[in-house]
Amino acid sequence: MVLSAVAGLLPVMGVFEVLVAVLGLLVVRYYLRTANFWTSRGVLSKNGVPILGSSPSFILQSEFRGTIMQRFYTEARAKGAPCVGLFVGSQPVLLAVDQDLLRSVLVKDFSHFMDRGMPFDRHNEPLTANLFNIEGQEWRTLRHKLTPTFTSGKMRNMFPLVQACADELTAVLAAEAAAGRPVEMFELLARFTTDIIGSCAFGIQANALKDPNSEFRAMGKRAFDMNILQTFFNMVMPRAVPYVKMVFPVRLIDKDVADFFTSTFEENVKYREKNKVLRHDFVDLLMQLKNKSNADTEGIDADILPAQAFVFFLAGFETSSSTLGNVMTELAYNQDVQDKVRAEVQRVLPKHGGDISYEALSELTYMEQVIDETMRLYPAASNMVRMTNDDYVLPTTGADGKPAVLPKGVKVIIPIFAIHRDPEFYPEPDKFNPDNFSEEAKAGRPNYAFMPFGEGPRVCIGLRFAMMQMKSGLATILRAYRVLPVEGDKHYPQTFEKRTFVTKTVGGNKVMLRAL
Repeated sequence: MVLSAVAGLLPVMGVFEVLVAVLGLLVVRYYLRTANFWTSRGVLSKNGVPILGSSPSFILQSEFRGTIMQRFYTEARAKGAPCVGLFVGSQPVLLAVDQDLLRSVLVKDFSHFMDRGMPFDRHNEPLTANLFNIEGQEWRTLRHKLTPTFTSGKMRNMFPLVQACADELTAVLAAEAAAGRPVEMFELLARFTTDIIGSCAFGIQANALKDPNSEFRAMGKRAFDMNILQTFFNMVMPRAVPYVKMVFPVRLIDKDVADFFTSTFEENVKYREKNKVLRHDFVDLLMQLKNKSNADTEGIDADILPAQAFVFFLAGFETSSSTLGNVMTELAYNQDVQDKVRAEVQRVLPKHGGDISYEALSELTYMEQVIDETMRLYPAASNMVRMTNDDYVLPTTGADGKPAVLPKGVKVIIPIFAIHRDPEFYPEPDKFNPDNFSEEAKAGRPNYAFMPFGEGPRVCIGLRFAMMQMKSGLATILRAYRVLPVEGDKHYPQTFEKRTFVTKTVGGNKVMLRAL
C-alpha cells in the first residue's frame, strides 16, 4: 500500500518531497497500528496525539518529566488501576503503579524485565557498552564479576582516597566562607565528587577543587551536555519515529570526550602495570579482573574496562553532587534538622579520635535519614525504565476475555518521583521531614515506596560508595560551618529543570557558610 502510494507520487514530486511523504505515511501507518495497543489489552490508557504520544511535553522536554508521570500515576491510583498504558512518541510504554506490579517487574519476575532498553554501540562507541546499558546474559555475567568490587571491605580500602579529597574540600570551604559571598554548593560539591571519582575510578588527581576549570571537570560537564542535534536524534526522534536513528546515526558521546576518558584510563593502567603501582581503588579491581581473564574465562575483556570506569564516573559524581547540593539547601531552610545532624557528628567523631573515618560514617544514622529524605524529594532519576525480554502476562484481562500479554520489547516506566511523593506513603509528601526514615516509619511502608538507587538485581551497584562520599562531604561541612539561606533568594521551595538527565533544581543550590 505504501509502495503504490509512493509510485503515484514520483511523477509530480521531487526525490526529497517523496522521502518526506514516505516518512509521513510510515508514521501514520505505525500510529494506526498501535493506537489500540492498550485498549485491546484491557489496560487503562492515555493515547494522546499522533507522533508525540500521551504527553507532548515529555517528548519535547518542555516540562519536568517527574511531574508528567506523577499526573498519570495519581490518576491511575485514584481509579485503582495497577498500571496505565501510555505512548512515548509512537512507542507504547507501561507505567507501573501498583506495589505488587512493581515487585513483579523489579524482583519477582526480574528475568522477564532484565534490560533497560538503553541505546549502546560497542563497535563505534565502546564507552556506551557499560554495565548500565548492556543487556541479557552479558549484563548478568558482568554484574556478577563486578559486584565483589563494591563490598564493604573494598569500600573501606578506598576510603583514604575519599578522605584525601575531603581534606581538599576543607581548604576550599575556608576560602569560600572567608569571602562572605553566596556559595553555589552544587558546583562546589560536583568538583568534590569529580576529584573522588577521578581518583577512585581513573586513578588520577583531577584537581577540580583546586581548579574549577580543570580538564577533568570540563570533560565531566560535557559528558552530560547533549547538544540540540544529539538530543533530537538520540532522545526525541527515536521515540516519535522508531528506527530513525538507523537512518540518521548521531553519536551518544562526543568523540573527544570519549577519547579523553578512554586514553586517561588506558594510560593509567599501562603505568601501573609497568611500575607495579597498587592503590586499592576501582582501577586496581578492574585490572585484577582483566588479568584473571588471561588465566581463565572468569575475567573481563580489556576492551570494555574503560566503559566500566566511565559509567562509574558518570553515575558517581553528578548524582551525588546533586543530592548533596539539595541537602545543603534543605538544611539552610531547616535549621532544627541541621542542628540535629551536627550534634550527631559532634557526638560520633570524638569516639574515633576526632577523625572522619569509615567506621564513624556508619554511625551517622540521622545523617543517613537526612540524605534519604533528600533523595526522596529529589531522586537523581525521576523515572526508571525496564524492558520486557519476552512476552509477559499482565494483571489485566484483554478485550477477548483472556489474560493480557505484554509483548517482548515493550518498556515499563517506574515513576520514582511520583512514588516518592505519594501521600499514602508519606504524609505531607512535599515537606522535608527526615523522620520519614525513622525505623518505625520505614516499617510502616511497602518495600517499593522508596527507590533512589533502583531496586532488585539491577539496583545501583555503587550505592555503598555513593553513601560513603556523601556522608564524608556532609561531615566535613557541618563540623565546621553553619549553612544559611541566601537573603532574598526566591528559589525555595525548589522547582525542577526541564531538560536534564539527572534531576536538578532551578537556580542551583546557593547558600551562605558561617564558620562555627
